[in-house]
Amino acid sequence: MSIVKPIALLVALLALLVALLACSVAAAQVHMGVEASEFRARRQAVIAAAPDGIVLLHSASAPKGWSDAGFQQDSFFYYFTGLENLHDAILAIDGPSKQTWLFVLPPTSGRQRGISTALTGWDAGYLQVGDVTQQLLGIDHVVPWEGFTEFIEARRKAAPALVLYLDQGGEGKMVADVSNPPGLAQIENPFVLWAAAIKTKWPEANVMDAAPIIKPIRAVKSAAEIALLRQAARYTDAGFRAAMAAVAPGCTYHEIEGAAVAGAMRAGADGPGIWPEIKSGTVTVFQKFWDYHLQNRTLQAGDTVSMDLGFSHELYKGDVGRTIPISGHFTADQTEVINFMDEAYHAGLHAMREGVSGDEVIQNSIRYVTDHSQALRSELARHAAAQLLKPGAWVMYSHGIDAVEIFPIGQMHAGNTIAYGPEFDVDGVRFYEEDVSLITPNGHELINPELPYKANDIELTMAHLKHARPMEHCSSLRLLF
Repeated sequence: MSIVKPIALLVALLALLVALLACSVAAAQVHMGVEASEFRARRQAVIAAAPDGIVLLHSASAPKGWSDAGFQQDSFFYYFTGLENLHDAILAIDGPSKQTWLFVLPPTSGRQRGISTALTGWDAGYLQVGDVTQQLLGIDHVVPWEGFTEFIEARRKAAPALVLYLDQGGEGKMVADVSNPPGLAQIENPFVLWAAAIKTKWPEANVMDAAPIIKPIRAVKSAAEIALLRQAARYTDAGFRAAMAAVAPGCTYHEIEGAAVAGAMRAGADGPGIWPEIKSGTVTVFQKFWDYHLQNRTLQAGDTVSMDLGFSHELYKGDVGRTIPISGHFTADQTEVINFMDEAYHAGLHAMREGVSGDEVIQNSIRYVTDHSQALRSELARHAAAQLLKPGAWVMYSHGIDAVEIFPIGQMHAGNTIAYGPEFDVDGVRFYEEDVSLITPNGHELINPELPYKANDIELTMAHLKHARPMEHCSSLRLLF
């Protein structure tokens, strides 16, 4: 009897340990809503697409800025590793050998040791090399990055024609392409610096841009990615509705931005995917990237304000835009523009499906404008129609981890997530409308919860939100300070 009980206890403990280990392994196989097998499949897709070379992706290495919501991993590096926090690392996806290598700076001293005590596993800022990490990530080799140059030299010796594919920036990455006079190395653009470092070390190497290989893979979203995008869209919707409730004459852009951030963060967002863009009157699309004050104007009665918001969930971003009446009601002329713009917009949306090109969608919207502009009554609406006939008035790009992933859009494929809508100003009045759509074989589905489109519906929603959230009006918020 005295022997049986310890044996039974031992068996029970072993069963518990096995169960705990199974739970631990299962937990390790899913990170941020994406299974580890999906990250491996993405790397395998690159191996298949780059049989002549090695794709080399550098992690972000600098910490977040004091003004940033959180550390922002390089999007290509994250997409193929799932490592949102890893610093000082290089992923090598070797097409000819069909092997993957992760070169890391181990957590041995100083900053690395301090960060590693709090961040471990998938969340690590610095990783230990060896079998345990390899098994966790499904990467063939996790080794110290001191061996990176020796690895490249050995691979180039074995295959002299080997191509080194690098992320060299490009569309969607708003970085300084020119940050020094001619003859001096650039100081702002990390993608230029990465390519320059490789070319300096191996001047005879065949270096090419990895984007044409990687972007088509990233463009088709998996079910897990779509779920992440829908959650980001829900947070964005919460921020947008909070901003709508705050819009009123006398408010500043920054007060509306603050209401949007508060609403989205209260709902659970990780932070802004794009800083809330609040614009009225005539303001260029890219002015915000160079203007410290972001044109912080005061909203005027009778005017409209266009709002473009996107908040993040596990690096994936929301994106939605509408035009809002500052006084709570559009004028008759503005109403005509809003409704006409929306009908042209939906004419384009209805054309979205697998196999259709981005230009076909835009032309479908323009065709609606051409066919129906004769019925417009107001001068403002007729001027708006003239703007909507210009392809440049229609914004379209693919969307996901980056706010802008591919621009311009070529042929659409099932699984693409496309942001689309009109943006223009006419006679000093700003108009804008945008959603993100998932392309399907036979059409499209909205990623974001549906916000109102027609002028009357926008007014009713705005009134309802102001009634439900009276303290979110900016003048009411001022009373709290």
